[in-house]
Amino acid sequence: MTENYEIRLKKSSILLVDDEENLRNSFKRILLLYVGTVYCASDGEEALELYKKYNPNILITDLKMPKLNGLDLIKIIRKKNEDIPIIVTSAYTDQEFLLESIKLSLVEYVVKPISEVNLSELLERCAKVLLKSSKTIITFANNQFYDYDNKSFILENEKVLLTNKEAEFFEILLAHRGDLVTKNDIEDKLYIYDEVPPSALKNLVFKLRKKIKVDIIKTISKHGYMIE
Repeated sequence: MTENYEIRLKKSSILLVDDEENLRNSFKRILLLYVGTVYCASDGEEALELYKKYNPNILITDLKMPKLNGLDLIKIIRKKNEDIPIIVTSAYTDQEFLLESIKLSLVEYVVKPISEVNLSELLERCAKVLLKSSKTIITFANNQFYDYDNKSFILENEKVLLTNKEAEFFEILLAHRGDLVTKNDIEDKLYIYDEVPPSALKNLVFKLRKKIKVDIIKTISKHGYMIE
Protein backbone atom coordinates (compact mmCIF):
# COMPACT_ATOMS: atom_id res chain seq x y z
CA MET A 1 0.00 0.00 0.00
CA THR A 2 1.42 3.38 -0.98
CA GLU A 3 2.16 6.04 1.63
CA ASN A 4 -0.62 8.45 0.63
CA TYR A 5 -3.21 5.67 1.10
CA GLU A 6 -1.68 4.70 4.47
CA ILE A 7 -1.78 8.33 5.64
CA ARG A 8 -5.40 8.75 4.53
CA LEU A 9 -6.45 5.59 6.34
CA LYS A 10 -4.62 6.59 9.54
CA LYS A 11 -6.69 9.76 9.58
CA SER A 12 -9.91 7.81 8.97
CA SER A 13 -12.50 6.05 11.09
CA ILE A 14 -14.42 2.84 10.45
CA LEU A 15 -17.85 1.80 11.64
CA LEU A 16 -17.72 -1.98 12.12
CA VAL A 17 -21.06 -3.78 12.44
CA ASP A 18 -21.27 -7.45 13.41
CA ASP A 19 -23.45 -9.30 15.92
CA GLU A 20 -20.72 -11.84 16.78
CA GLU A 21 -18.84 -10.27 19.69
CA ASN A 22 -15.63 -12.31 19.53
CA LEU A 23 -15.29 -11.84 15.79
CA ARG A 24 -16.09 -8.13 16.12
CA ASN A 25 -13.45 -7.56 18.80
CA SER A 26 -10.72 -9.46 16.97
CA PHE A 27 -11.52 -7.71 13.68
CA LYS A 28 -11.38 -4.34 15.44
CA ARG A 29 -7.83 -5.02 16.65
CA ILE A 30 -6.73 -5.81 13.10
CA LEU A 31 -8.44 -2.74 11.64
CA LEU A 32 -6.69 -0.49 14.17
CA LEU A 33 -3.41 -1.41 12.48
CA TYR A 34 -4.67 0.52 9.45
CA VAL A 35 -7.02 3.27 10.70
CA GLY A 36 -7.15 5.77 13.52
CA THR A 37 -10.54 4.86 15.05
CA VAL A 38 -12.96 1.92 14.92
CA TYR A 39 -16.52 2.27 16.22
CA CYS A 40 -18.28 -1.05 16.90
CA ALA A 41 -21.96 -1.95 16.77
CA SER A 42 -23.69 -5.28 17.38
CA ASP A 43 -26.79 -4.56 15.26
CA GLY A 44 -28.07 -2.19 12.60
CA GLU A 45 -29.93 0.15 14.93
CA GLU A 46 -26.88 0.68 17.13
CA ALA A 47 -24.80 1.19 13.98
CA LEU A 48 -27.16 3.88 12.72
CA GLU A 49 -26.91 5.77 16.01
CA LEU A 50 -23.11 5.60 15.89
CA TYR A 51 -23.12 6.74 12.27
CA LYS A 52 -25.23 9.80 13.15
CA LYS A 53 -23.02 10.59 16.14
CA TYR A 54 -19.54 10.09 14.66
CA ASN A 55 -19.95 10.29 10.87
CA PRO A 56 -17.31 7.61 10.18
CA ASN A 57 -15.34 7.53 6.92
CA ILE A 58 -15.82 3.83 6.10
CA LEU A 59 -18.57 1.28 6.82
CA ILE A 60 -17.92 -2.46 7.21
CA THR A 61 -21.07 -4.42 7.97
CA ASP A 62 -22.46 -7.93 8.20
CA LEU A 63 -25.81 -8.72 6.56
CA LYS A 64 -27.79 -10.89 8.97
CA MET A 65 -28.24 -8.90 12.19
CA PRO A 66 -31.02 -8.28 14.71
CA LYS A 67 -33.23 -5.16 14.80
CA LEU A 68 -31.99 -3.75 11.47
CA ASN A 69 -30.20 -5.89 8.89
CA GLY A 70 -27.15 -4.84 6.93
CA LEU A 71 -28.98 -4.25 3.66
CA ASP A 72 -31.49 -1.85 5.23
CA LEU A 73 -28.68 -0.12 7.16
CA ILE A 74 -26.75 0.47 3.94
CA LYS A 75 -29.82 1.81 2.14
CA ILE A 76 -30.43 4.35 4.93
CA ILE A 77 -26.80 5.47 5.02
CA ARG A 78 -26.59 5.68 1.22
CA LYS A 79 -29.46 8.18 1.23
CA LYS A 80 -27.38 10.38 3.57
CA ASN A 81 -23.97 9.76 2.01
CA GLU A 82 -23.41 8.65 -1.59
CA ASP A 83 -19.62 8.55 -1.26
CA ILE A 84 -18.84 6.58 1.91
CA PRO A 85 -16.92 3.38 1.03
CA ILE A 86 -18.89 0.31 2.15
CA ILE A 87 -17.64 -3.27 2.56
CA VAL A 88 -20.11 -6.06 3.27
CA THR A 89 -18.91 -9.16 5.12
CA SER A 90 -20.97 -12.33 5.38
CA ALA A 91 -20.53 -15.96 6.33
CA TYR A 92 -22.22 -17.01 3.10
CA THR A 93 -23.17 -15.72 -0.33
CA ASP A 94 -26.58 -14.08 -0.47
CA GLN A 95 -27.71 -14.05 -4.11
CA GLU A 96 -30.63 -11.72 -3.44
CA PHE A 97 -28.32 -9.22 -1.79
CA LEU A 98 -25.76 -9.51 -4.59
CA LEU A 99 -28.41 -8.26 -7.01
CA GLU A 100 -29.41 -5.44 -4.66
CA SER A 101 -25.79 -4.46 -4.02
CA ILE A 102 -25.27 -3.36 -7.63
CA LYS A 103 -27.40 -0.31 -6.84
CA LEU A 104 -25.52 0.44 -3.59
CA SER A 105 -22.02 1.09 -4.98
CA LEU A 106 -20.15 -1.24 -2.64
CA VAL A 107 -16.39 -1.48 -2.50
CA GLU A 108 -16.81 -5.25 -2.14
CA TYR A 109 -19.00 -8.09 -0.89
CA VAL A 110 -16.68 -10.47 0.99
CA VAL A 111 -17.33 -13.93 2.37
CA LYS A 112 -15.79 -14.40 5.83
CA PRO A 113 -13.10 -14.86 6.93
CA ILE A 114 -11.16 -12.03 5.24
CA SER A 115 -7.47 -12.70 4.74
CA GLU A 116 -4.99 -9.99 5.74
CA VAL A 117 -3.87 -9.57 2.12
CA ASN A 118 -7.46 -9.17 0.96
CA LEU A 119 -8.22 -6.73 3.77
CA SER A 120 -5.23 -4.56 2.91
CA GLU A 121 -6.33 -4.44 -0.73
CA LEU A 122 -9.92 -3.59 0.23
CA LEU A 123 -8.84 -0.79 2.56
CA GLU A 124 -6.57 0.59 -0.15
CA ARG A 125 -9.61 0.77 -2.43
CA CYS A 126 -11.48 2.58 0.33
CA ALA A 127 -8.61 5.06 0.64
CA LYS A 128 -8.79 5.73 -3.11
CA VAL A 129 -12.50 6.54 -2.79
CA LEU A 130 -11.85 8.83 0.17
CA LEU A 131 -9.06 10.69 -1.60
CA LYS A 132 -11.14 11.07 -4.75
CA SER A 133 -14.15 12.44 -2.86
CA SER A 134 -12.17 14.67 -0.49
CA LYS A 135 -11.89 18.39 -1.06
CA THR A 136 -8.88 19.48 -3.06
CA ILE A 137 -8.74 22.96 -1.54
CA ILE A 138 -6.91 23.22 1.79
CA THR A 139 -7.75 26.30 3.86
CA PHE A 140 -5.37 28.24 6.08
CA ALA A 141 -5.90 31.38 8.15
CA ASN A 142 -6.58 34.81 6.64
CA ASN A 143 -8.08 33.62 3.34
CA GLN A 144 -5.06 31.58 2.28
CA PHE A 145 -5.59 28.34 0.33
CA TYR A 146 -3.71 25.53 -1.34
CA ASP A 147 -5.22 24.05 -4.50
CA TYR A 148 -4.14 20.40 -4.99
CA ASP A 149 -5.54 20.17 -8.52
CA ASN A 150 -3.75 23.23 -9.86
CA LYS A 151 -0.65 22.99 -7.64
CA SER A 152 -1.07 26.59 -6.61
CA PHE A 153 -1.16 28.71 -3.47
CA ILE A 154 -3.92 31.31 -3.31
CA LEU A 155 -3.24 34.46 -1.28
CA GLU A 156 -5.73 37.36 -1.23
CA ASN A 157 -7.26 36.12 -4.51
CA GLU A 158 -3.82 35.97 -6.16
CA LYS A 159 -2.91 32.56 -7.57
CA VAL A 160 0.75 31.58 -7.17
CA LEU A 161 1.77 28.55 -9.24
CA LEU A 162 4.28 26.21 -7.63
CA THR A 163 6.91 24.16 -9.42
CA ASN A 164 6.58 20.36 -9.30
CA LYS A 165 9.21 20.07 -6.56
CA GLU A 166 7.68 22.93 -4.54
CA ALA A 167 4.23 21.30 -4.76
CA GLU A 168 5.66 17.90 -3.80
CA PHE A 169 7.41 19.43 -0.78
CA PHE A 170 4.30 21.35 0.30
CA GLU A 171 2.07 18.27 -0.05
CA ILE A 172 4.48 16.12 1.97
CA LEU A 173 4.11 18.59 4.84
CA LEU A 174 0.32 18.74 4.38
CA ALA A 175 0.09 14.95 4.52
CA HIS A 176 1.73 15.13 7.96
CA ARG A 177 0.13 18.43 9.01
CA GLY A 178 0.87 19.24 12.62
CA ASP A 179 3.84 16.88 12.77
CA LEU A 180 7.54 17.34 12.12
CA VAL A 181 8.83 15.85 8.87
CA THR A 182 12.58 15.30 8.99
CA LYS A 183 14.92 16.61 6.32
CA ASN A 184 16.02 13.06 5.51
CA ASP A 185 12.43 11.89 4.96
CA ILE A 186 11.70 14.86 2.72
CA GLU A 187 14.88 14.45 0.68
CA ASP A 188 14.24 10.71 0.26
CA LYS A 189 10.86 11.49 -1.31
CA LEU A 190 11.80 14.59 -3.33
CA TYR A 191 15.13 13.52 -4.76
CA ILE A 192 14.82 9.75 -4.98
CA TYR A 193 16.23 9.63 -8.53
CA ASP A 194 18.22 12.88 -8.47
CA GLU A 195 21.75 13.71 -7.51
CA VAL A 196 21.52 17.05 -5.75
CA PRO A 197 23.77 19.15 -3.50
CA PRO A 198 23.12 19.22 0.28
CA SER A 199 21.76 22.76 -0.06
CA ALA A 200 19.00 21.79 -2.53
CA LEU A 201 16.21 21.41 0.03
CA LYS A 202 17.19 24.57 1.90
CA ASN A 203 17.18 26.56 -1.36
CA LEU A 204 13.81 25.11 -2.36
CA VAL A 205 12.24 26.13 0.96
CA PHE A 206 13.77 29.63 0.72
CA LYS A 207 12.32 30.19 -2.77
CA LEU A 208 8.94 28.73 -1.80
CA ARG A 209 8.62 30.98 1.25
CA LYS A 210 9.49 33.99 -0.86
CA LYS A 211 6.90 32.96 -3.45
CA ILE A 212 3.93 32.39 -1.11
CA LYS A 213 4.80 35.40 1.11
CA VAL A 214 3.27 33.96 4.30
CA ASP A 215 4.82 32.18 7.26
CA ILE A 216 3.11 28.78 6.96
CA ILE A 217 6.18 26.54 6.71
CA LYS A 218 7.88 26.20 10.09
CA THR A 219 11.55 25.22 10.42
CA ILE A 220 12.38 22.96 13.35
CA SER A 221 16.05 23.75 13.85
CA LYS A 222 18.42 20.99 12.65
CA HIS A 223 15.53 18.54 12.29
CA GLY A 224 13.09 19.40 9.52
CA TYR A 225 9.89 21.25 8.65
CA MET A 226 6.20 21.27 9.44
CA ILE A 227 2.89 22.99 8.70
CA GLU A 228 0.67 23.58 11.71
